[in-house]
Amino acid sequence: MIVEGAIVLLMFFGSPLELKEYTVRDGLSECLKAKRTIERNVKSPTQKTYEGSMRLSCKKLDVEVNDINSIVRFIDVDPKELTPFR
Repeated sequence: MIVEGAIVLLMFFGSPLELKEYTVRDGLSECLKAKRTIERNVKSPTQKTYEGSMRLSCKKLDVEVNDINSIVRFIDVDPKELTPFR
């Protein structure tokens, strides 16, 4: 099944930063909420903000998903869209 304009939470981590995980979210607000929750949970208690090497991004992308809503592939996506600093 192809989903046009799906909101996808992209997770980049490692050294160098690479796209490691991605999930379709129910909308932009839900994606941003999940992003904030993850950022809040990965920082240490002494930090006000997360300053590690993980980067999260919510983007609108065309994707193909399987029957359990997992992304099988990205459709006509510029590789630059799948980088942490774009």
